[in-house]
Amino acid sequence: MAALPIGNLFHPQPGNIRAERNAGKCLERCRRKLGLTEIPLPVPVDQWIETVFDIGFGITDLSHLGADVLGAAYIKENEIAVAETALKHDGRFRFTCAHELAHFVLHAHIAVVFTDGELPSLELANRLDREADKFAAAFLSPLPLLEREIVRFCRSERLDPEYCLAELMVPSPESLWLWKGFLVPFLTQRFGISKTALVYRCQDLRDLTDESRSFMPARIKNAILGNASFGEPVPSMRIVNGRPQPVAESPRR
Repeated sequence: MAALPIGNLFHPQPGNIRAERNAGKCLERCRRKLGLTEIPLPVPVDQWIETVFDIGFGITDLSHLGADVLGAAYIKENEIAVAETALKHDGRFRFTCAHELAHFVLHAHIAVVFTDGELPSLELANRLDREADKFAAAFLSPLPLLEREIVRFCRSERLDPEYCLAELMVPSPESLWLWKGFLVPFLTQRFGISKTALVYRCQDLRDLTDESRSFMPARIKNAILGNASFGEPVPSMRIVNGRPQPVAESPRR
C-alpha cells in the first residue's frame, strides 16, 4: 500500500509539500510495521518514536539547555528528549514529540543536535523549525483523516457537509460560529493537538480547486486566537436544514 495520499478536498501550500509527504510516508511506515488497518487517533507519536523508529525516548529536565527548551533531538546518540514541563499540556507534549521526530526524518544530514524552545508563533521560527512544525502538524493531523473527521462531524451535527466546507472558507459570522463553537473544539480533542496548532494547520491548507483560498480565512484565525476582534457581532445561531441561521431576537416590550 502506498503512503497516505494528500487529500481530495484540500492540499498544503507548495512550501509545505515536502514535510507533508514525509509525514505521510512515516505514518504509513508505522501502520505497516504495527499491522494496523488504519492510523489511530490521536496518533500515539511518543510510543511510535521507540517502537517503530527505534529512537531512544525520554522525559527529563532540560532546563540546563535553556529555560524555555521543550525538546531536543540528538542525532548521533539516536535519542529524543522532551522536557518535563511539556507534560503540563498534552497537545504541546505530543507536538514537541512530533517536532523532534521531524528533525530525525528531515534534518539529520544538517546537524547532530537540535534543541527547541516554545516559540510564540510558527511565523517566528527559523526555516528548519518551521519545516519541523509543518511535519509535526501533518503527522498528528494527517490530511486524509482531517478531511474524513470534518465530514463525519458535519453529518453527526446534521450539517450539510458540502455547504459547511464551503462556508468554513468564508470570513462570515456563520463561519466563525462553526469554527469556534463546533469544529475547533471537536478537532483539537479528536487529534490531541492544541488550538494554536490546529488553527495554523487549517490556515495552511488550500482549496484543491483554488490556490488562493485558505481553508481557514485569516480573519477567522485572528478571531479564534484572540489576535483581533472579528469586526462585527456574531449573532446567536441554530442549525436549520443543515445550515446555521441567525436566531431572531424576541421583540422588546
